[in-house]
Amino acid sequence: MRTKNLSASNSSRPYEMLVDDGKGLMDTDFQSKLAARVAQEQSANHLPSLTVAAGVGGVLLAEASAGFADLKNLVPASIDSRYRIGSITKTFTAAITVLLCRRGTLDLDAPVGRYLPGTPFDHLPLRMLLSHSSGLQREVPVDMWESMQGPSKSELLDAFGRVELVAEPGQRWHYSNLGYAVIGQIIEQVTDQPYETTIERTFLEPLDLTRTGWTPSTDAVLGYRLDPYTDSAPREPVMDQATAGAGGQMWSTPADLLKWGFALCGGEPTVVPPAVIDAMHTLQIMVDTQTWKRGWGLGLILDRHGDHVLGGHTGAMPGFQSALSVDRRSRTVVAALTNVTRGISLSDLAAEVALDAIAGRGEPPTSVWRPAPACPEDVRDLLGIWWSESDEIVLRWCRDGLHAHLASNPTATDTHFMAEGPGRFRAAAGRLQGELLVVTRTSTQVELRWATYPLTRTPR
Repeated sequence: MRTKNLSASNSSRPYEMLVDDGKGLMDTDFQSKLAARVAQEQSANHLPSLTVAAGVGGVLLAEASAGFADLKNLVPASIDSRYRIGSITKTFTAAITVLLCRRGTLDLDAPVGRYLPGTPFDHLPLRMLLSHSSGLQREVPVDMWESMQGPSKSELLDAFGRVELVAEPGQRWHYSNLGYAVIGQIIEQVTDQPYETTIERTFLEPLDLTRTGWTPSTDAVLGYRLDPYTDSAPREPVMDQATAGAGGQMWSTPADLLKWGFALCGGEPTVVPPAVIDAMHTLQIMVDTQTWKRGWGLGLILDRHGDHVLGGHTGAMPGFQSALSVDRRSRTVVAALTNVTRGISLSDLAAEVALDAIAGRGEPPTSVWRPAPACPEDVRDLLGIWWSESDEIVLRWCRDGLHAHLASNPTATDTHFMAEGPGRFRAAAGRLQGELLVVTRTSTQVELRWATYPLTRTPR
């Protein structure tokens, strides 16, 4: 039995290794069902290629590909094939915007004019741009979709002066690529560097997303369209969105998207903090006002499927479609990509595969246990049993930092803290989320207060 490294790096990260028996993944029921489903969808819908990958908790569950990344040269598609992901780019843009807000560089409720003055939409808050509730028209008013070339910076800023509002701000959902182009310019303004550089340094490099970027590589998947009369698939041109690219410029692989989806589930708290994940998953506006099954968060579609709400995004560019679906509770991630302009609803497919995985129709490989990094000396004396209001609370050090739980219900009450400074830890996720744990040291003892409640070493 061999192992296949999904990463160009030797660092240990989620999805880095997968079991290989010489023919591919181990033949679990879930893997077999996914392979059959992908083959059927690719054939029935006349897709040049279709690749779907699913993971749970940072471990690859299954992946399947059918068809070709390059029809002329019959290059097979795979989990490592580099597709155009279109508007899934918006999840990166939204994440960095919310992160900059957490750092105090931006304010979600501040108007555009604070950062980019002189536009007809100065009054619109950033929050509305991220959730498509601003009322801005759909596209930048340039001929980008005819020329297949996005605007230069001067052309984009000039186009902002011709923008219209097509709905009252905050009154209804109206999808706007333009809104994300505006956000991209604001990010450049406040960081004093290209938008792309900020994304690379903040997310792509720390998460080891080595196959994710802004331009097609020499081995990138080729995009096609289906001719409705000849059963042929002519090539589509490659659009360069240029300065409007914060809404749809990126290329990536199913393998990299699993890593990114895991981060969007809260699996990489040092890169994408829990507060950012919470904000992105918080409903901002309903899209479906009849059945209330689809809403929008900050950069994420929120789809209700019974007891589950799946977050994620779709993408569509000339020659490509994509879908990313994530479930925070189970940390299930599904990425689905194809290299054709139309022909299949990848959103539905990704959601169905995710729900199947959540239902337990496939069991993920067991993760290898690894010890936590060394516990800091100023945390070591906090560990162990504490008491508050007759509840026994256990503090412990884990791979991702300081945790606490009630001894009576460890799993449901697990809380992850983020350090805010000497003697200060914020409950980033779990019980009493958002509340502060304050450490006070005297010459004889350590005192803790969480949400102002005192914690003691003995019951009282």
